[in-house]
Amino acid sequence: MNRLVSKKMSEMLEVFESLPNCRIEPDKGDRLLIASNKPVPWSESLEARYGESTYKIGYITPHKASLGLYIDFPHGYLDMDRVEEVMNPEETLYYYPPGERAPTVKSWWRFRSDEKFDSIHMVLRKIELEMYDFSRDDWKQLMEEITGVHALK
Repeated sequence: MNRLVSKKMSEMLEVFESLPNCRIEPDKGDRLLIASNKPVPWSESLEARYGESTYKIGYITPHKASLGLYIDFPHGYLDMDRVEEVMNPEETLYYYPPGERAPTVKSWWRFRSDEKFDSIHMVLRKIELEMYDFSRDDWKQLMEEITGVHALK
């Protein structure tokens, strides 16, 4: 992991560590688990074969030269247009719909929706990673909503 990835991961972690309804735990390799304080409402639908925690809200995944975020929330809880405004405010990230292979050299994001739960997946590289502001109020508020919904159930 390069210095930029490490710096930006620290910035992202600072946000999640400040939220009351989640905790960050080590996972496989450098990947970090974003865990709820209670089992998530769709925990029965998580793939047992992957050994995912019933508390899993998502993952923060650092790579050698990129940083990924994968985060889940109840189906229909968030509108894709609102999510796009927050996740891609500068419109510099490519959108790749679910099922479409994302590139390994571009920054991108996707919104996945199914009957059990919805997800946001984002991978930031190079300039987009350097410029992305995880301390923006709208970004912090969205992450607080996503992690807080698990406390309501």
